[in-house]
Amino acid sequence: MFNQVLKQLWNARRSNAWIWAVLLVVSVLLWFALDIIYNYEAAARKPLGYDVDGLYNIELRYNWTTNADSTLDEDNRAIYNLIKDYPLVDKICYYRGDEPFSDNRMYEGFTPHSDSTFTVSTFIRLVSPEFFDVYNVTPIYGSIDSEHWSQGEYPVPVVMTRELADSVFGDASQAVGKTCYNPYYLMANISTNYKVVAVVADQKPFGYSRYEKMIYMPNQPEALPYSNIVVSVKPENRATFAEKFYADMRQPLERGVFYLLGAEPLSARKEAYDLSHGTVNYLNTTYIFIAFFMFMVFLIVLGTFMMRTRRRRCEIGVRMAMGSSRRMVMLQLMGEGLLLLALALLPALVVALNIVNADITVNTLTDMSALRFIVTFGTAALLLALVIVAAIYPSARKAMNLDPAETLHDE
Repeated sequence: MFNQVLKQLWNARRSNAWIWAVLLVVSVLLWFALDIIYNYEAAARKPLGYDVDGLYNIELRYNWTTNADSTLDEDNRAIYNLIKDYPLVDKICYYRGDEPFSDNRMYEGFTPHSDSTFTVSTFIRLVSPEFFDVYNVTPIYGSIDSEHWSQGEYPVPVVMTRELADSVFGDASQAVGKTCYNPYYLMANISTNYKVVAVVADQKPFGYSRYEKMIYMPNQPEALPYSNIVVSVKPENRATFAEKFYADMRQPLERGVFYLLGAEPLSARKEAYDLSHGTVNYLNTTYIFIAFFMFMVFLIVLGTFMMRTRRRRCEIGVRMAMGSSRRMVMLQLMGEGLLLLALALLPALVVALNIVNADITVNTLTDMSALRFIVTFGTAALLLALVIVAAIYPSARKAMNLDPAETLHDE
């Protein structure tokens, strides 16, 4: 049967040549579009390194027309305790510095005491001891002692992500207990000493991003007025928490210069941040191009094989009269389309490999690898095969239902 299909393709080589050329071009374009999607979606599906489900950022604002600056710290502590005692709040923490799902970034540089010849830049987040429990950040190595999580300790305890610990100390598994300092403070004659108490998993600032180096340091209670307050809510209370919290706490939290703006789910902030940066729209445009490529192939193959089936009615009738089954007729037509695709995929594979070697692919979030290439090119081939089968099926179905005697009589 393979020889028959190949012979039939050769006999119709002129009409098949332009279909082959279209399949070649579309195969490369479809693979490239799928490779772009892989670059972003593979990164988005990697864990953030912390959990934001059920977390709400309590948004407080300042009314500086109120003359209550002298009681700022006292009012903020009272507000924090009121939020903490609210019945629907499960856990609470506060932090400042680098904010996830935001453009508010903060970074510093750190140098190990064992080797002062280099400095590693990293993002920094100053957190209360409850932060790790609220965000479900668990150590890979070491442990976090909440009682000693304070700027008053010496050396100051810090927590590093695995990537940062590898960069500073060479091996994250051996980083616990080692010390480092911030060389930038030396210019102000300030000596710093930090001790790694734990190493946590790598973290991302938002969904569509690579993992970035991060260090956690204790946040001072005095910085509470300038910190973000985050609470966790149990699943059964999440549906109406934001509305109920605002209704119940708007008046109690109006103290001094502070007033309550609302409670924002961090999951919603994550989606809004991805959307505002255009990544989602960029991916949607890529999906539209993929749909267009597949629809174009569908129409071309559908029209070609419908015309081809009409012209070959006599041939099909003779085959069926000589004992060829209806199933074999369908398989032969399907085989012609799939073999034509296979012949187009071979040079497309060469073109795609050359594009990869030339480093023209989009590798902003995910590095190129053999697995990535196999998945994207294989998916492109599979999608085109499904489109071709769907396009040929109406013609093949019609050919199966031909009456050999009536067909030969008409001819």
